Amino acid sequence: MTTRTPSAALVAVLCAGVLIAGCRLDRSPLYGMGRVTPLQYCPGDTVTASYDLLMEETCPADVDCAAHFPTMVITSAPEAFPPRTVRAYTDSFTFNPTADNVAVTFDIDRDAVTIPTSRFDGSTRIFVQRTNLRDYTHNNSRITGTVDSELLHEGVCAGNTPVNLPADLPGPPRLSPNMRLVELCNTNGVPVVVEASGTSGTFSANLLPGRCLVPGADGVPADLANARTIGANAPDLAARCSATMQQPPRPLRTVARMACR
Repeated sequence: MTTRTPSAALVAVLCAGVLIAGCRLDRSPLYGMGRVTPLQYCPGDTVTASYDLLMEETCPADVDCAAHFPTMVITSAPEAFPPRTVRAYTDSFTFNPTADNVAVTFDIDRDAVTIPTSRFDGSTRIFVQRTNLRDYTHNNSRITGTVDSELLHEGVCAGNTPVNLPADLPGPPRLSPNMRLVELCNTNGVPVVVEASGTSGTFSANLLPGRCLVPGADGVPADLANARTIGANAPDLAARCSATMQQPPRPLRTVARMACR
């Protein structure tokens, strides 16, 4: 655990100096610390740990930005990489977890970080202060079986045409990019036309209630496994889409079962 800098006192000293030269301090709360992706990884995956206090800002060359750098200590349990100590606004590195679970902790030495920016309000330079900084632990896990995700296909009126919107299959930052579709199921009480878009084009099929498509089986192309977007449509006689009435079709749901490949 790093020793936390009494940020309020430091900021008071900083502003006492820079405000004379022309400075405006904008406080910007930051909730959560760091980022680890994917949160659920496949065996053999490379995982990226990073943090970014600059976000949309740029620290200008005519200011001593290093004088305001925090110290960040990044650790893992069980240890997946050597403890990392960084003095910087940003950092990013990769590691290869071998355990079923790994916790990555970002431990910062202060409650607020001040960033000189390249922005001005007239002749006044704008400083941004990231506040509410707290140590944060990300708990990541290895995928060992399948992951089921219910996809919602909202009903909308596209002009005068009732349609159900496609839904994207889950992926980074939550799931590994190496997840593939192993089954697509119709959980509605009516037949639906499902349409899957992947790397080799689009595949569509009529799917009865409770039935599933399996890539590579029963005439289903194996490339369905690489689908990233799923569409679902079914006639809804109650839907009304016109200039005088907008009653979209009922929402539909499908279930995508995915696994590491």
